[in-house]
Amino acid sequence: MAIVFEEPNEPVEVLTHFENGRVHPLRFRWRGRVYKVEKVHGNWSQPKGLEREHHFAVSADNSDTFELVFDTTDFRWHVARVVTEG
Repeated sequence: MAIVFEEPNEPVEVLTHFENGRVHPLRFRWRGRVYKVEKVHGNWSQPKGLEREHHFAVSADNSDTFELVFDTTDFRWHVARVVTEG
């Protein structure tokens, strides 16, 4: 079985829970499919101009791993990386 890495850098819709200044991705829609976030493996932030980008490494319900990015400049999400077993 081959592991496939992809860096689509595409917009994504994310259902998110905000609590006590923290962001928790719950589900996301990408390429017409809805994925449930099963586990957040890690999160980090990095500066982007005067704002920040918040990165989340998550496993979805189909066992693929995604890096989701929340950009505080425009409050949009995108998929930065995808790791699949194909």
